[in-house]
Formats: sequence, C-alpha cells, structure tokens
Amino acid sequence: MSNEPKVDRIKFQKEIGEYFREIPVSQFPVFDNDLHLEPPENYSDYTDLSGIDTLIVKVGTSILTHKDPRRTIYNMNCLSEDLTRLREEKGLDVLLVSSGAIGLGRKARLRRGEKIPEEEKSKPEQKRLDAIEGQTLLYELWRHHFHPQPVAESLVTHEDILNPGRQASLLNKYRVWLSKGRIPVINEDDARSLEEIDILLKGERAFRDNDGLASLHAQFLKRAGYNPILILLSNTNGIYTFESFRNGDYIPIRIVKDSTGLEEQALAEGSKRGRGGQISKIQASREAVLSGVPVVIANGQYCNHDALFQERRRDSQRKYFVLDSILEGREVGTRFLTEKLGTNAKP
Repeated sequence: MSNEPKVDRIKFQKEIGEYFREIPVSQFPVFDNDLHLEPPENYSDYTDLSGIDTLIVKVGTSILTHKDPRRTIYNMNCLSEDLTRLREEKGLDVLLVSSGAIGLGRKARLRRGEKIPEEEKSKPEQKRLDAIEGQTLLYELWRHHFHPQPVAESLVTHEDILNPGRQASLLNKYRVWLSKGRIPVINEDDARSLEEIDILLKGERAFRDNDGLASLHAQFLKRAGYNPILILLSNTNGIYTFESFRNGDYIPIRIVKDSTGLEEQALAEGSKRGRGGQISKIQASREAVLSGVPVVIANGQYCNHDALFQERRRDSQRKYFVLDSILEGREVGTRFLTEKLGTNAKP
C-alpha cells in the first residue's frame, strides 16, 4: 500500500476557490532547521520569482499511471496546455522531466497477455523490459498532447551526467532545441541505465531517480547562465508536517529555509508506483537550492480537482492551475528557498 494520502477529489472540488490563496488565512508552517509558525503577512516575502527565465517541471509516475486511462489523459493534457501557454505568454524556456516509462511499459505488457511471475516483478531485467516498451509510449503520448507545440525527446543516462564532455553535448542540444521553441521531454534512459549502472558504474548512480535527474538539470542550466525554477509535481500537496500526516490532516510545510533535518518530518517509504517519495524530493530540492535554484513541490493531479469526465455540467470548466499559482506567488505546495529568497523575509 502507498503511504501517500488518498486525495478527496470531492473535497477539493468544493474548496477549489480557496485552494490558491494570495496569502494563508492563518499562521503557516515554516521549516528552518526546525518547524515553527509564521504570520500570514510574511508569506509574500518568500514568493518573489522575478528574473526566472526557465521552467523545469518534473512529473511523477503517480500522475501518469492510473487504472482509469482517462485520468492519465486528462493530467497529460492539462500539463501540456499549461506548459505551452506559459512558454508563449511569459517567454519562458520550458523543460519537462517525465517519469512513467516503466509503469506504462508494464501495463502494456500485461495488456498484451505477458505473464510476469510475482517474484520477478521488481527485478532489474523486468524493469528494463518495461522501460524498452514504455519509453516510446511515454514520448508518443507527450508528443500527442503537446501538438502543435513541438517537443523533443531526451533520454539521459548516468554517463551523460558524469562525463563532462557528454554533459556539454547535452547542454548544447538543449540550447538548440530551446532556441527553436521546442520543449525537451526528458527521461532517464532506463533500458541503458540499468545495464550501465551494473557494468560500467559498479552499482553507483549519478542520480537516484527522476527527482534527482531534474535537480541535476536545474543545476547545470543554472551554471550555464539560465535562471531556472524547479517544480516537482506528484500526488501530494507538498511536504507534510509529521503530526498532520499522522493525524490525517495533511498540512503542508509552506516554506523551507534550511532543510537540515527535514527528512524527519517525512516518511522514508516512496510511492507504490514511483521510485521517488518525499525523501527523494527533499534531497533533490536541497541540492538545487544550494546551486541557487528555487524549488516547489506541489500537487500535479489535475484529475482530482476538476476533470470534465468526473463532473459534466454546462458551467464545468478548469479551475486548477498549479503552475500559474506557483509563479504568481500564491499559497500552494512547499517552497524551498535559495539563500537570496530566504533573506527577504521580515525578522
């Protein structure tokens, strides 16, 4: 069973008008090597993203692999619409780091009638077969949903990150694509990486998962002169306080100034369908902010909030715009501050 809370979509549909507030209505949780509360008027001191020119969005497996395919389609469609619009309206360079290849590949193999013994399901060779099947499916899905916005597929291995020459080549490829208005769709090349890790790297990984891969992209783009923000989208509303997780209230920590010890607020086990989890997101965020890249962890489940197939009414329309709300400084998700942003607050 997943340790992530079940999202009450009816509750969210009723409260959607209040979900993205300009500032909190009461004191909000802040983590600065320890957890404390700050007054609502302080919130806007932490949300200035002026100067951001690049949007790096990582999409978790939980958003892309659902038993009901309509939910996957709706999430992908909303995300592609929003990323395309933000690129055009705000002039941002946009990169999408997408999980989901292994999950999509496994579903396709099972639908085809392949028998995968229970004891084999988690072994690297089965995941490699899933990835070979799923990477093509994943990219084709994104290409379809982004149309007519052009995209470009980037399958990245650990050697692409570790080798300075290959990293420079990767950066140059992104520069060309971005200059031509393309959105790179980035994923770990699981089919090659599983073999590469075992044989070439002797079991060592350059990045833990796609959270780490997204963070590394944000870091080397920052070094290359871009000014990115990293947004990690999953099926949770951020990093929850330990007490609220235990009590079932699920109250997000809104601001993280210093993440030292933050893992104690989160649970170490990852999502049932993804390799990430909150610990991975905390580590990826910490590494990015140390390089001067602000990070936001937020809920990317559009289909839990306002999916047309869930509620068909004449006045039904999308109300969930998580990326816009992050960029506009509204109360959403958990924000990890860089040193620059952390010094803006009132004492």
